[in-house]
Amino acid sequence: MRSDKSGEGAGESGKVVAQSQGVTQQTQEQRIQELEKKLQTVTEELQGLKSQGGVPDDRLQSIEDKLSILAEEIDNIKQVSVIPEPTYEQMFGAGPAASKVYHTRKGLSIGGYGELLMGQVVEDGNNTVDAQRVVLYFGYKFTDRIIFNSEIEFEHGSTATNVQGDSGSVSAEFALLDFLLWQELNLRGGLLLTPFGIINEVHEPTTFFGVFRPLTERFVIPTTWRENGLGIFGDFDLKRAGNLSYKAYVMNSLNAEGFTASSNRGARTNGTESLFNDVAFVGRLEYEPVPFLTVAGSIYLGNTGQNSRVADEESSFNGQKVKGFFQMYEGDIQFQYMGFEARGLVVITRLGDAAAINALNGFTGDESVGSQQWGYYLEGGYNVLTLVDSPNQYFQYLAPFVRWDAFDTQAKVPSGFERNPENDRKDLTVGLNYKPIPQVVVKAEYQWLDNGLSDSTNQFNFGLGYVF
Repeated sequence: MRSDKSGEGAGESGKVVAQSQGVTQQTQEQRIQELEKKLQTVTEELQGLKSQGGVPDDRLQSIEDKLSILAEEIDNIKQVSVIPEPTYEQMFGAGPAASKVYHTRKGLSIGGYGELLMGQVVEDGNNTVDAQRVVLYFGYKFTDRIIFNSEIEFEHGSTATNVQGDSGSVSAEFALLDFLLWQELNLRGGLLLTPFGIINEVHEPTTFFGVFRPLTERFVIPTTWRENGLGIFGDFDLKRAGNLSYKAYVMNSLNAEGFTASSNRGARTNGTESLFNDVAFVGRLEYEPVPFLTVAGSIYLGNTGQNSRVADEESSFNGQKVKGFFQMYEGDIQFQYMGFEARGLVVITRLGDAAAINALNGFTGDESVGSQQWGYYLEGGYNVLTLVDSPNQYFQYLAPFVRWDAFDTQAKVPSGFERNPENDRKDLTVGLNYKPIPQVVVKAEYQWLDNGLSDSTNQFNFGLGYVF
C-alpha cells in the first residue's frame, strides 16, 4: 500500500509531522513578511522626514536604529537552519522510515528501526531475550531522479559467539539505486528486497501486529528475503478507480541446496557472491480501489539448481543436473478503516525435481523438501482508543489483535519419502500493541502453537520497537 497500514502508526505520523513542518515554515514566512512590511513603512517614514528637513538628528538616528534592528531580525530568521521533522510516509514500496530519503530535498538521509528486548517465555523450555535487530538506513539523493537507498542491519547484539554457540551478524539488507523517470515507469538495481508478500518489503515494527512476524511469511515466504537484481516499478493513477502499482524484477535465483523440509530460508543467497547460473522473475501488483483497501498478488518463477549435479553413486539421480524449477504464488489483502485494521495472505509453492534435490542434499525418510507447500494467515486488530477522546498525547493507540497462522512445508513430498507432521503448523496468537508515540511500539502476545504431532509448546512473547 502507498501509505502505512498501522492505524495511528507511522503513516499517520507522517501526515501529522508533515503538517507540523508546514506550519513551522509557514509561520517563519509570515513573520518575515510582517517584518519586511514594517521595514518598508519605517523606511518610507525616514525618507519623508528627511525630505521635510528640520527634523532633530536624534529622532532620525532612532529611526535608523529601528531599521537596522528590523533588517537584522529578518536576516537572522532567513539564516537559521531549521532541521525539518522527518516525513514517515511510504514511497515506492519501502517502509515508512526507509522512505525518508525520498522526502529529502537533496543529500544525505539517515533513518532506522529496531526490535529490542525481544523475549520468549516458553512453557517447559528455556526463556530467552534478544536484541534482535538494530537497523540503520542510509540514503543519498543525488538529484530528484537519481537516489541511493540502503539498510544496514545488526542482528542479535553482536557478531561474537555466546556460550550457547549462538551469534549475530552485520549485513546489508538492501542497497539500491533508483532512477526515477516517470510515475508509471522507473528503474531500480542493486541488492533488492524481493517484492513478495506483505512483510518482506515493509517490516518495520510499527507496521505490523505482534512481536514476531507471521510464521507463514518466515518459513514459506523466507522473509527477510533479498537478492541481487534489477527491474522496473511504477504506479498508475486510475482516478476514481483508484491506484495500481507494480514491480517486476529479474534477480539471481534461490539455491536448491538450501531447501529443507521445514523452511525455504536456507535457499536465500542474501546477495553474498550469489550464484547467477539461474535467474528468477519476481513480480507484484497492488491495487487500491479506495484509500483504506489494498488487494495484491505476487509471483516468483525460476530454476534453483544453479548448475548443481547429484554426486551420490547409490542414487538413481547420480550425475544428474538439477533444475529445481520453483514456483511461488501469493495473494493478500489489507484493510484499514477508522481504528480497525486487518490483513490476510495465502501462498502456494511448487518445486520441480524435488526427489533429485533430496538426493543432492542427502535427504532421506521424512527429511524431504516439499514438492508442494501452502500457507495462510488472517489477523485483525482494533485501536480501542479511537472510542475515547483522550487528552493525553501518550495515550492515542492501544490495539488488541488476534492472528491465525497455518502452513505446511511438506504438503506433498516425492514418492518414496514421508511427510513429517511437525511441519504441518497451526498457530493462534493473541496480543496487544501500544504506541506511546507513533514511532515507538510496545508489544506483548501469547501463542498457542500446534503441529501434526501436537508436541509444540505454547509461549509468551514481548518486545519493544521503534523507527526514526
